Amino acid sequence: MNVVHVINSMSSTYGGSARATLLTVRGLNEQGVKAQVLTKQLLKGEIPLSNESFIHFLPLPRFYYERWGYAKAFPQALKSIHSVDAYHVQGLWQYPGYITANLARKEGVPYLITLHGSLYPEALAHSSLIKKTALSLFQCKMLQDAACIHTTCTEEMEHYRSLGFTNPVALLPYPMECSEKAEPSLPVGVKRFGYLGRIHSRKRVERLFEIWYRLNEPGELLVMGDGEPDYMQFLKNEVKRLGLQQVRFTGFVTGEKKNRLLASLTCLVVPSDFENCGLITPEALLQEVPVIATTGSPWQELETHRCGYWVNNDVDTLTEAVSKILNSDHTTLQEMGKRGRQLVLDKYAVGRVSEQMVQLYDWVTGKIDKPDFIYY
Repeated sequence: MNVVHVINSMSSTYGGSARATLLTVRGLNEQGVKAQVLTKQLLKGEIPLSNESFIHFLPLPRFYYERWGYAKAFPQALKSIHSVDAYHVQGLWQYPGYITANLARKEGVPYLITLHGSLYPEALAHSSLIKKTALSLFQCKMLQDAACIHTTCTEEMEHYRSLGFTNPVALLPYPMECSEKAEPSLPVGVKRFGYLGRIHSRKRVERLFEIWYRLNEPGELLVMGDGEPDYMQFLKNEVKRLGLQQVRFTGFVTGEKKNRLLASLTCLVVPSDFENCGLITPEALLQEVPVIATTGSPWQELETHRCGYWVNNDVDTLTEAVSKILNSDHTTLQEMGKRGRQLVLDKYAVGRVSEQMVQLYDWVTGKIDKPDFIYY
């Protein structure tokens, strides 16, 4: 089987969508699928998430507008690939996905779309006029004509259905690399909480500073990630305003360094308004670190598997959850961590998700009956 994935960027700062695409395509190739990624070349200062041979970075025009992502290299590259069984568009709104769907329709080849949280009400509210215009001009047709839409949780599927779309939806989680538990890189025995991920205003990282202030800085607080310069400066100003002394910004971290920092935490906190999956949660669970996530993310399993807390995304409730972790003994936290790691190994491992993705492609190409993770 030959599957072409298309995504606007594979930069290390592009967030969970790029990471999920990388792991998905890597896992598909390990399953014997010929899978590749078409993406734009990196902008100045960007670092590739990976340079693996299945990723093809396409040249940009001299005058490039990032919002729409137009580049004539995309249709040229797509037409040069022969005997494609399915196209897989990663994300909405931009030219690479639009031209891929157009070509797929002309060729009579099925295409799929992974939403990556793009149709949550909170996401639609950002640049709402532009998105409403895009929906009316081309995006609605592109979505409805897709052979299948991929969502990562029930809530995302419900948001999609609420917009009136009726085509099939596959409910599959993002895949996770399940390495061995890393050795902590920071001294153990210290109460240490943290945030990991892209630094964006909707992530509401400032809530952590308010919590730390209310609790009189009960330990260290790590902010791991990089992102919007203005928001980064706002966060640093908040730390100064509140007089916090034990907050540390690590910048962007990846690989072993990231895992070792995660393994150094007492707990990870995800204070976002919304997350369609939130890869940082299973990354922490793999390091046997309990997680506090808000109900804006689809992680009720933290409660059902007793490996963290799934709470309302207000400062009072988050503060209460942090206090519970602070007051838990070492054995309790260890047991929570072990349950969390086992949850990820059982449900989110790359191999497991890749097997299901192969079934999805086999179904849209008419080779098998409908799997039970696909809904009408």
